[in-house]
Amino acid sequence: MKDDVAPANKSVTVSNDYCDDIDFETREEGALWKTGPSSRFAAVPFVGQSRRNTCVFGTLMAIIVLALIITVSVGNTKVDRKFSDVEKKVANMTDFLHSKIEQLEKKDYEVVSDAAQLEDQLHLLEEEVHDMTYNLKGMEKVETLAESVSQLMCSFNRLIHNNTNHVCCPMGWSLYSGFCYFFSEEGKPWYTARDDCQSKNADLLVLKSAEERRFVVSRTMPLYYWLGLTDEEDQEWKWVDGTTYKLDRSEWMPGQPDNWRAHGLGGGEDCAHFHRDGRYNDDHCSRKYRYVCKVSSSGLVIT
Repeated sequence: MKDDVAPANKSVTVSNDYCDDIDFETREEGALWKTGPSSRFAAVPFVGQSRRNTCVFGTLMAIIVLALIITVSVGNTKVDRKFSDVEKKVANMTDFLHSKIEQLEKKDYEVVSDAAQLEDQLHLLEEEVHDMTYNLKGMEKVETLAESVSQLMCSFNRLIHNNTNHVCCPMGWSLYSGFCYFFSEEGKPWYTARDDCQSKNADLLVLKSAEERRFVVSRTMPLYYWLGLTDEEDQEWKWVDGTTYKLDRSEWMPGQPDNWRAHGLGGGEDCAHFHRDGRYNDDHCSRKYRYVCKVSSSGLVIT
């Protein structure tokens, strides 16, 4: 796509009418991009475990999620008091969970009863977080925390009851219509993003419906995100799962895709990404954009 800002590659001289993103986007989004380990999970069917190991695994998951609550800080005085109460409950819950794990490691307790007690405790915590979310609408951290607790409860139920009917996503992923979506916070070239999704046993985003696209765009706007769409192999747009994409100009920015070559990066523009308003644009695959991974939630367990 042709734009108004020159690319970051200073060794190449190009016209000033290029604005596809690199300088402007880097300044705009650089503060938001983070580095760190990615959430990982295996797309394999649930394998039954002993009741003892199941409870231990569930409690460990609980500790991880509950610890997140303590890190949340808010400036409002009333809100601070609310979080202070939750922190105390979390501290007590953490001590309880550590104690329970030690007991399970040393003695053969009736795990079903222990698991039921733990489940009750987690339900109380979930209600507390939901109440916090209701009173603090618009706070991204609290909403994320509530979603994390819901994911924990789903996974916990699935583990304890060995029930594969519970549809869950790993921590850090979002559930929509039977699929799990990972929205990265770090920018990567298209091929690196594709490989990272594959390492998570997922695919770089393949869209199947207008409704799904609206869901994803609601999470990506106004930033640039790669999707799993490219025409590099045979100049025909295809999704990474091999299905052909039927070009719909209404889904693209005006005049796109244009396979622009004056960016000085070599070659044309063979990879598609979401633009600021959620429409598509083709760009050089070496650009470092965020990306979306997608996988079916069927048969997933957290590792």
